[in-house]
Amino acid sequence: MNTFRSVIVYLMLALFAGACSLRAQAQAEASAAPPCDCAAVDRMKAKIETMEKKLNDWPDSAHYREESAKLAAPREGEQRVVFMGDSITDMWVLPKFGGFFPGKPYIGRGIGGQTTPQMLLRFREDVILLRPKVVVILAGTNDIAGNTGPITIEETEGNLASMAELARVNGIRVVLSSVLPVSNYGFDGGGKPVDMRIKRPPEKVLELNAWIRKYAAVNDHVYLNYFPAMADEHGLLKKELSEDGLHPNAAGYAVMAPLAEKAIQSALREIPASSFGNQHSVSVARQTEQEQLLELYGLYYPEPDFGVQGSGESGLVISQDAKPIPPKVTDPDAPTLPGLHVNGRHFEFAWSRLTLQGFAFRTVIVDGYEYSFEGMFEREQVDVIPDVPYLAGVLTKKRNTHVLQRTKMRFGHAVIL
Repeated sequence: MNTFRSVIVYLMLALFAGACSLRAQAQAEASAAPPCDCAAVDRMKAKIETMEKKLNDWPDSAHYREESAKLAAPREGEQRVVFMGDSITDMWVLPKFGGFFPGKPYIGRGIGGQTTPQMLLRFREDVILLRPKVVVILAGTNDIAGNTGPITIEETEGNLASMAELARVNGIRVVLSSVLPVSNYGFDGGGKPVDMRIKRPPEKVLELNAWIRKYAAVNDHVYLNYFPAMADEHGLLKKELSEDGLHPNAAGYAVMAPLAEKAIQSALREIPASSFGNQHSVSVARQTEQEQLLELYGLYYPEPDFGVQGSGESGLVISQDAKPIPPKVTDPDAPTLPGLHVNGRHFEFAWSRLTLQGFAFRTVIVDGYEYSFEGMFEREQVDVIPDVPYLAGVLTKKRNTHVLQRTKMRFGHAVIL
């Protein structure tokens, strides 16, 4: 028994000694270890909280919930407009950018970093339930960047189409905005140069914009084309309009605001979307003949040019109902009046014939000169935009009824990106 007790006491003393040794070792290691990086811990904690929030509410539907609950229903006659988008829309309301359409019943519903699938999921709460007359949708740049994972251009197009369809069946008129250009001119928050083209290749931006423009035209939505006014001669976001090459600054928003206002007023003048009943959106591949003809109107540049440099703009203008076409933002001197423009001289059509297959015309006589043309429409790809029309045929120049010249001529469509 005494021997057994001795063994127990020995084991207890050994365990106690071991524990003391481990405690001393831990204290020594703790005193030798560097102090805790509390800032890093705080950053990690914030990151975990953000991840948890995304898991619980991926589209961030609660972002504007309290703010929307405080909004009264639109007053009678109120032309309420909701801007749906990402950080470009979200930042627009900041006071440093000059105010968000002061005095107008316009509501911003942008959330930084968001992609079109997230916007589609919160569209009912942040747009439909606010009962606007018009929704202005600006989205897609973060899809291209892959902010919420890989997504194809076709999937982005589908999300934009779904938002437009939801708006239409709820009596809301739709303004679809072009994606803004990006650049490598800007700097990040630390002052280091940043190239926004890496995650947002300009050719992808052009491809998506081409689809948005065509989808809007086919489905009678308003296309808000920010791109030409925001891009420089290289197709990049103008240096003076952004600090980081992605987000507009005060000068950038000053350029965008009147374009948005013009598009909104255009949408408000249209027949209310609710009057279309259950009209379905049309795939860009299923156009009627009239819709296909609409694509043939516009400005065409002669290739080769008419030959006299510096003597004025040249071009062929085909318009609907003989009305002037809108001026090109990127080429303010380009012709807008229907007819043939030769070195700044305008020859009106005396006769013309337009079909899906081709175009023919004869001009009025100016100082004894007149032109006639007969050609066929063909299609080509311009940059990344497919199926751009052009005319190929023979142009005849006469003076006092005598033929002076016959030239094989190609007229290329002036595509508005």
